[in-house]
Amino acid sequence: MVRSAASVRALRTRLSATLAPPLLAALLAAGCASQAVGPGETADWKPQTPNAPAVYPSESKMNNEQGQVLLRVLTGPDGRPTRVEVQKSSGFNRLDQAAVDAVRRWQFKPLPQDGTITWREVPINFVLAPVNAEMPK
Repeated sequence: MVRSAASVRALRTRLSATLAPPLLAALLAAGCASQAVGPGETADWKPQTPNAPAVYPSESKMNNEQGQVLLRVLTGPDGRPTRVEVQKSSGFNRLDQAAVDAVRRWQFKPLPQDGTITWREVPINFVLAPVNAEMPK
């Protein structure tokens, strides 16, 4: 169940008089979570905007290198990456490294402030735009 910010504030106000702050925080986090994530499961990987996209290496463009890099990203409770690994390579080291470099600087959706860290799977696509054979008239 997803709650609006106003309903969360109202609930927090009603409960704060009767519950200790740590218990209140745990209840609010549980009630507002959009989906439960168990240990070892991948959480919502979507980064918060505006995260800079991966830079397509110019040498890879010249050599027509394309592919998808699948990264495993370990994030802390604040949503900052603490470890980035290539789970599945694009087949090109330059593309893999460009993906890792970009994601290391990203900010992901924070998790509940209970010290939770989680692995996320992040696909990064490197695709060259097709060159049109015909010029517009």
